[in-house]
Amino acid sequence: MKALVVDDDIVSRMALIDLLSVYGIFDLVEAEDGEQAWMMLAGGLRPVICFCDVRMPRMSGIDLLEQMKRDPELAAVPFVLVSSASDRDTVLQAVKLGAVGYILKPLHAADARAHLEKIFRVTLEKLAEDPAATMKRLHIGVDRLKAYLKAFTEQLVVARKEVAGMVDGGAPADARLRIDAVHTGCMTLGLWHAASRVDLARGGVFDAELLDAALVEVQDAVARQTNRVVAALAMDASGAVA
Repeated sequence: MKALVVDDDIVSRMALIDLLSVYGIFDLVEAEDGEQAWMMLAGGLRPVICFCDVRMPRMSGIDLLEQMKRDPELAAVPFVLVSSASDRDTVLQAVKLGAVGYILKPLHAADARAHLEKIFRVTLEKLAEDPAATMKRLHIGVDRLKAYLKAFTEQLVVARKEVAGMVDGGAPADARLRIDAVHTGCMTLGLWHAASRVDLARGGVFDAELLDAALVEVQDAVARQTNRVVAALAMDASGAVA
């Protein structure tokens, strides 16, 4: 899943990208100001979150936020402001407009991580359910959840091979059955964002390229969720040793 990082200060942009890269969650996309970011969004970029500087030439962070909030397809994208302490009034304005948080510049790793983790707790749960909640909902343990994720990964590999052929071969009903099964798997495993991408892809006339792109996003979501399970196990183990 893509995250958009917008900042005209290349050093600040690089520092934030380095900080975000540590989490291994996002495919990071850069824009050097609000206008470039808007052109990318208008061209079809659909990030799951946007990190944006306040003061930029051509289009400020506030202007970009207002543009996104006016667009039905972008209004729900979590927007995180990156600002200096002197921008307090601007930050308050952004929060009123719907920004989910802010990070202070210049970046201090520990403080920025603390803010990021608070933001992630709010935003990532909208993208994918916490594995512990999934296990509780399904009444299963860790090993069984890992087995579910592994089986779903295998299903997706097959689906990617079959769906394009079904669409190109004039069998859209069969392709829909495969895509519907993928959507059910996403919902069962709490992969909310992936499920929404599948919904968009199956909503109109079936297009093999769009369907494959959606299936790739689902594969990425399954891989990330598997990593979350492994990371949680490692954290539990380190706590037990301590």
